[in-house]
Amino acid sequence: MSGRGGDASGGPGSGIRHGSTRIVRFPGEDGPETGILHLPATAAPRGGHPIVVFGHMTTGGSRRSAPSLGHPGHPEWRRMSQGDALCDLLLRRGIAVLRPDYPGIGGSGVHPYLLGGPLSGSLRAMMRARHDFDDRLGDDWLVAGHSEGAVAALFAGAADEPDSRSRLRGVAAVTPVTRMDLSIRASLALPGVAPGSGVVSALIGLMLRGAATADPVLAALIDGEGLSPAARARWRDLDRLCLSELAAADSWGGIAPGRIGGPARRALFTRLYASFRANDVAAVTGFRTPVRIDAAWFDEVAPAPLTARLLRRYRRAGVDLTARWWPSHHSGTMRAQHAPSHAADWIAARFSR
Repeated sequence: MSGRGGDASGGPGSGIRHGSTRIVRFPGEDGPETGILHLPATAAPRGGHPIVVFGHMTTGGSRRSAPSLGHPGHPEWRRMSQGDALCDLLLRRGIAVLRPDYPGIGGSGVHPYLLGGPLSGSLRAMMRARHDFDDRLGDDWLVAGHSEGAVAALFAGAADEPDSRSRLRGVAAVTPVTRMDLSIRASLALPGVAPGSGVVSALIGLMLRGAATADPVLAALIDGEGLSPAARARWRDLDRLCLSELAAADSWGGIAPGRIGGPARRALFTRLYASFRANDVAAVTGFRTPVRIDAAWFDEVAPAPLTARLLRRYRRAGVDLTARWWPSHHSGTMRAQHAPSHAADWIAARFSR
C-alpha cells in the first residue's frame, strides 16, 4: 500500500526539514484515499515510532485541494503547508506523522466539509493502515488538527480505536471551529462583498455542498430553488477549484453571502444550521484521553468568545483539558513562534507516559 515517493525539496512536505516524506494511498471508509507519510530520521524504538495523525485546515473540496499534491507554487500552498512547523518538530522528537487529504479531496465523491463523522473516519482509517505504509510505525498514536482538521481530531478522539492494537494517547486541536451557525447568520446580513472577504462566500458554498452529502432534503433544495442563479452558475467550481481560487471575484468570492440563497433560501439555511448543530465539536465530550486546545485571541474564523464557551463546556463535562491562548489570528496560531513548539512538547509528553 505504499504510494509514490514524495519530493521533499518541492513537493508535499517541502516545508519539512527532518525525516523523510512520501505520498501514500490507503483504504478509507468509502473508498481509496491519499495522504502524506512523514517518517523520522532516527531509528524506531522498540514497538515502533509513535504516530500523530494530523488533520489539515480547509484547502477546498476538490482533488486540486489535496495537500499531497501541493508545492510552493500552488495557489493553496499557504494553507496546505500550515501544519509543517508542528510536523517538523514532531519528527525531530522521533514521532511519525500521517496527514490524510480527506474524503472527496484525496479520494472520490464529495468532500464532507465540517462533518465530524466522515472527517474523523479519514484520520482513523489512515492510522488503521499504518502497518501497510511502513513496519517501523507503532501502535501508540495521538490525533491532532488545525481548523477543519481540529474538528476531525476532536471527533476522532471520542470515537472507537481504529483497531485492536492501537492506543490513543491524546487529542491536540488548534483553533477548532464551533457554532458556525452564528457566524454564518451574521455573514448573510452583509449586502456586498468587502475587500478580502470573498473567502466567506466560498466557505458557505463548501458548507452547503458538504452538508448535502448527509441530508437529502438539503440536496433537493440545492437542486431546486435553494440557490440563487449566481450561486448555481458557480456550483461546479466547488468540484474543480481550491479555496483561494473559489474566493476570487470570478468565482464564489464575487457573490455576496446574502445573495447565495434563492427563493427557498430560508429552508436552505435552516437545513445548513441543523447540520452545524449536529456536527459541532461542543457536543463531543466522550474523550478517554487528555485534550489540548490552542486558541487565538483575534480569530476571525473561530471567534474567541465562542471558543471560550467551548472550553467552559468541556471543563464542565469533566474533560482533562489543557488550553492555551495566543495573541494571533486563525492561521497565525500555527506559526512557529506560537502553538507548534508548545503543542509538540505536550504531545511528546503523552507518549512518554
